[in-house]
Amino acid sequence: MARPEKPVDRSVPEHAALADFLRALRAASQVTYGRLASAAQLSPATLKRAASGAGVPKLPTVLAYVTACTPPGTAGAADAAAHARLLWRKARYASVLPRYSYHAPDPKLCATADDLRSSLRDLHLWAGRPTTRSMEGEAGGLGILPRSTAHRISLGRTLPISERQMRSYLTACEVPTHRHEDWTQALRRIRPVAERPGAHRTPPDRNHTGHRGRPRGPIRAATGEAHDLAAFLRHLVDEAGIRTPELSRKLRMPVSRVSVHLSGRVPPRVFVVDLVRAVTPPAVAERRLTQAMSLWDRAVKPGAREPAVSSGAVVRTGSREIAVYERLSASLEQQQALRQSMENAQRLTIILMAMIGKLQADIATLEERRFRLSDTSPSYADLAERLQRAREQAERAQQARIRAEELALRLLERLAGPRSGLQLERADRPQECLGPVEPLTGTGRDAAAPGHDDIDIALFRARQILDQSEAGLEHFADDLGPHRPGKAA
Repeated sequence: MARPEKPVDRSVPEHAALADFLRALRAASQVTYGRLASAAQLSPATLKRAASGAGVPKLPTVLAYVTACTPPGTAGAADAAAHARLLWRKARYASVLPRYSYHAPDPKLCATADDLRSSLRDLHLWAGRPTTRSMEGEAGGLGILPRSTAHRISLGRTLPISERQMRSYLTACEVPTHRHEDWTQALRRIRPVAERPGAHRTPPDRNHTGHRGRPRGPIRAATGEAHDLAAFLRHLVDEAGIRTPELSRKLRMPVSRVSVHLSGRVPPRVFVVDLVRAVTPPAVAERRLTQAMSLWDRAVKPGAREPAVSSGAVVRTGSREIAVYERLSASLEQQQALRQSMENAQRLTIILMAMIGKLQADIATLEERRFRLSDTSPSYADLAERLQRAREQAERAQQARIRAEELALRLLERLAGPRSGLQLERADRPQECLGPVEPLTGTGRDAAAPGHDDIDIALFRARQILDQSEAGLEHFADDLGPHRPGKAA
């Protein structure tokens, strides 16, 4: 009685799937390993090892096993061989790089020569990493795809030199014929750029590595915003010390697609979110995510940024700012002059009040002396004249005091007005100066008022000061304040 077979090793699911398929074929054909070895011209140990799941057998061994179980011409022989080839490719791919990618490389995602070289290398792995000898035979014979060329392409060191060589490489990697055109279009699109003088003038940073330690290529973005986003994402990945294969496993995305998104093409929003959360510590993840989302928004809508300001607009804005600054400076100077005028008017009011008090005392004294003197006294006429003059001076001083008080109130109201309502223009004419109050006493007769004593001279000077202050106030009101009733708008 024959010994039962050992259980299938299921440590690698792809290996176990191939072993289960081979054992199912042998069970359906009801042949022993001895008869199977005679038909396949292989040793029984080799066939048992091929169906054990412990490793990946060679493709000729798998095909010989299938042919021995389902001879050519029988029903389902071709389908069994095709399915066995597919399972072998998956098992081989899982053994070369386990859990590396769940999808075959897509040439439409290749934007640079580095992307295409990486995709051709992944295509060789996806095909089960066939040997260069078998690739040369699958391509059609000697000279079409030399072993050395196939070796360099499969390692990602070079690109096919022609579309014919590209198709030969695809055939050797068992790519369906209907997909050859996508790869040749990618070669036509990328190779002229790669061969253009200066295309690789900017060397990549050797400290930033991608797949298998290879340096990343330069960022080739269509816009400046996309370049900033790619540079920021690369910085996060390099700061975390994560290489592209490890990042692709975390993101559950092919390496080629990750490389494309990091090379300058604007990635989907979910890619940016997943990448930031995968490579940044939780303490700074939210802040980095906010920065990345801001860059992503600008990269998605580069035309939404504000238009550049022309030099003419800058000059006009600067001129307006200078004019506003000059008007503000003029307003401050004029307010200081108004404040000084108000203080002068208040001091003048005090002086005039003292003068009125003195004049009233003089009038009382003269009135008393007039009653004591008779009408026939020689000094009576002079006393009456002096009394009349004192009354006139007192009345004039009272009027001057009232004008000074009104002027002080007007200046105070002008200073208390809202500063924001000032519409200032610096006048070409010189500004009137409201100087300090001069002493109102004199030592001699004034030429404009002959025959007056010191009080007449003081009142004359007070009137001049009040006229000057009112003229200055009228000028400041025209420059600083709203129009008053009676003035033209």
